[in-house]
Amino acid sequence: MPSLKALEEFRTSFRTLGNEVAIKDQQNLLMEDLELPDAQPAHKVAKQAASGDITTAPNATESSYNMDDFGFDELVNIGDDLPVPSSDDSFGLPADASEPDMPPDTAFPAVDVPSAPASDEESQDALSLDDLPGFNTERPAGPPEAGDTPPAASPLVDLSLDDLPNFPSEPTDEEAAVISPEVPPGVGPIAAAPQEEKQPDTGEAPVPKPQDTPASIGTLQDGLNIEPLSLNLDDVTSLDLNSIDLDDSGYKSAADESDPFGMSDLDALLADSGKASNQVEEILLSEEDFTEIQKTLDSYPLNLRIACEELIVEQAVLPDMMSQLIKSLIKGAPARETAILAGKILERHITIPQGFEKRTGEALEASQKTFAYFFIHKILPMARLFLMIALVAGSLFYLGYRFIYTPLHAESIYKTGYEHIGAGEYARANERFQEAFALHRVKQWFYRYADAFRDVRQYRDAEKKYDDLLRYYPRDKKGALDYANMETNYLHNYKKADDLLRRNILDYRIDDREGLLAVGDNAIAWGDDLLEKGNNALPQYEAAREAYARLLERYGWTDPIMERMMQYFIRTDNLKEVLGIQAYFAESPKRKISASSLADLGGYLLDKKFEEVRGVPNEYISAIDGVRDILLKAAKADPSIPESHYHLARYYNYFGNTDDERTTLERAIAAFDTIPGESISRLKTRIDAERRYAHILINKREFFAAEEQLLKGVAVYEDALGRGRLSRSPAFGQLYADLGDLEYFTKDGNLKLALEHYLRSEQHGWAPPEMQYRMGAAHYQQQQWKDAQERLVAASGDLPLNRRILNALGNVSYMRGDYFIAQGYFRRLLDMLEKDRSRFSLLLPDERGDHQDLVERLMVSWNNMGVTLEALTDRSGDNQYRAYALGFYAESARAWDTLTRDRASMVRFGAGDLALPGISRAFLNSRNALHPESGYEPQLYLQIDKDVLEPSPWEELTPQNFRRLSDDVF
Repeated sequence: MPSLKALEEFRTSFRTLGNEVAIKDQQNLLMEDLELPDAQPAHKVAKQAASGDITTAPNATESSYNMDDFGFDELVNIGDDLPVPSSDDSFGLPADASEPDMPPDTAFPAVDVPSAPASDEESQDALSLDDLPGFNTERPAGPPEAGDTPPAASPLVDLSLDDLPNFPSEPTDEEAAVISPEVPPGVGPIAAAPQEEKQPDTGEAPVPKPQDTPASIGTLQDGLNIEPLSLNLDDVTSLDLNSIDLDDSGYKSAADESDPFGMSDLDALLADSGKASNQVEEILLSEEDFTEIQKTLDSYPLNLRIACEELIVEQAVLPDMMSQLIKSLIKGAPARETAILAGKILERHITIPQGFEKRTGEALEASQKTFAYFFIHKILPMARLFLMIALVAGSLFYLGYRFIYTPLHAESIYKTGYEHIGAGEYARANERFQEAFALHRVKQWFYRYADAFRDVRQYRDAEKKYDDLLRYYPRDKKGALDYANMETNYLHNYKKADDLLRRNILDYRIDDREGLLAVGDNAIAWGDDLLEKGNNALPQYEAAREAYARLLERYGWTDPIMERMMQYFIRTDNLKEVLGIQAYFAESPKRKISASSLADLGGYLLDKKFEEVRGVPNEYISAIDGVRDILLKAAKADPSIPESHYHLARYYNYFGNTDDERTTLERAIAAFDTIPGESISRLKTRIDAERRYAHILINKREFFAAEEQLLKGVAVYEDALGRGRLSRSPAFGQLYADLGDLEYFTKDGNLKLALEHYLRSEQHGWAPPEMQYRMGAAHYQQQQWKDAQERLVAASGDLPLNRRILNALGNVSYMRGDYFIAQGYFRRLLDMLEKDRSRFSLLLPDERGDHQDLVERLMVSWNNMGVTLEALTDRSGDNQYRAYALGFYAESARAWDTLTRDRASMVRFGAGDLALPGISRAFLNSRNALHPESGYEPQLYLQIDKDVLEPSPWEELTPQNFRRLSDDVF
């Protein structure tokens, strides 16, 4: 319970507000006899001030005092000596209090107090918060006395008297009336206080009359009574706001103009607020409650303390709100909770600094010894730190594992599987791909695996990768284009390629540029394939034209589209349009055309320029010019395109430039070996390039290199056959015939392998008569007389019967026992040779090679004819054949003598040389005919010509392998 000293100090300070002490000393009056100064309502004072009727004291400040200047720091110290309050934390209000007329949220502005000079002594007696008495929580038993008015929440509760101005000890005449605060809307007008009665001028300061409760008291009702200082302790203990009667304090009514607080306006407000007090719990404060309020306010931040002081001291707050605020302060509510409540009352947001906490040293030390404090301030921060570290570490681990380790690990597995493809371990490559795919899906690896499988011709695995790509990445444009390209240029599944392009690209983007170009290119390749197989290719070429025409309509005359239109016109052999597009690209150097299209253009113009004309020639052939320049430009633009080098080699071949032809063919073959993908036309071009290059090597007598190139061409051809890209063709069968010629003409003793090559060439449709003769000669040398006869007869049907084939046919017929047939061949051969002999007047075999060959053939034919006739004698029994045989023997012996005798010395060759025969076969045969010997076999010249052609190109390339018919002579 507050002490008597505190109550006295509060009473003295309160009187100081109205200069009560100065008036009492001046007029020798008791304190109880002092009247409060008259006060006028705020609106009247403001009106008088505006009209100049109110004069201010000399020492007064220009502005009235505002209750915001009264701090709460001094108020919280009041009542240290007050009695201990009861457990009830509310102000007691009578049950019959009436409901106030003002709205619940209406707040009164602070009271403006005129400043006045005060003496030093009186300023020391100013009202201090330390001297503010407490409130008794105990209410006297029984009904309230008459005249007692229950207190309401008063703005004076939070009044800070340190901020009050010093009042002069004696009021002056110039002191102006204090303007009472305006009443908020809804409270009702405040009646003007009656003017103070003028006192006779005695030279002393006028004594104010006692008046009603000052309006500046705020919401305190006029039942507030300040008891004299001679209160008993028991009275002080039971002191409460209801027992304080301001009417007995000697102050004047609020109607008095000298009332500095304008407390007359408070009566109406308190009367209205009393209506609601019946329903609000009575607020009774004990000394402990007051101390708790002080401690709670000390623990709040400055802005919240100011707000609470403003609510308690300055604002007109409804009792229920005030009760709730006081209870919160007593129980030590957190700053944030109080800030919410105060902000709700003040209708503004009160910000609480984060982490604000203020405690006394003792409380802090006490709390630090508790487990809760240790847990909150020691264990919990460490746990929170460890938790944060764990969360950060876990997050970093997860992010690192998910976005760094997993992609890198998957990348390593992808690379390992990719390397297995190059090593031929395709199953392991797929396993590694699936393992990496389960860890981290990367679109780029689908492309790389598919391309790698395609390059090693594992097309099923490549298709699987493309299918998975389009499943996980629907409508992927690059994937669809690559997939269709593989189907077109590698698998040649043109229907599937067309479906892929339309389903994955054109169905969603009907005018897609790349999609339409791919559709047109696929249709061109489709038409080429049908044309090579002898089918109608025009529908596919027309589909390509439609795609290119749509592109022209949508994107205009652009270089790529015009280039493909030129490809279409080349396929359809429209020379006029081809020349027109050639002129289009030649008009401006800015117009670009690919090297492959230039190569196709050059090859097409080359074929048209040198083709064999059948029927009416094309009228635009004469306009063809600059074929070599076109091909050179194509080869320079992109050396990796093999067609440009191939067609340029053909151009050099037409003009007999063998060296340049060989160089360009070497470049073409190198380009063919590196370029991926092979169309049918490119396959044909490559095989022909290999064969052409092999012929050049053969002509240079580089037989082993030529054989290598031919074997390479055969491998390409057979691979294309196995994949169904090419069908058997006589043009490709030449490769086997050339290999057979190398075996037949350049090697000895391997006629069997030569026959195998010739037979394979014949199976592929290439079997010219000269090859048939070589096959017959190979069978003849292996003593396969029947096969030899068949091949030689077949060759004689397509070849003119020259002396070489007649000699071979006569010999093989004799060896098979067909003597009459052999007689016919030899007779026809001798007729041919006699005609040749008749063209020369004198034969000089030792000087001219053709004469020597003629004499030799006559010698061999006469001898073989005699042997055949003698065999007919034995078979038919007609000795006339033997008589003719002796004549042929004599002619053969004479020819032999001509060949073996030196014309100058008349000495035969081989005389004294045991390595050479000294007797002709014709002489031996004639001697046996005249004097038969048992067991004698007729001597026949069995050697036949190695090649049927006269002259044969192989005789110049391998003269050592061309033996004469009479080896025993030479």
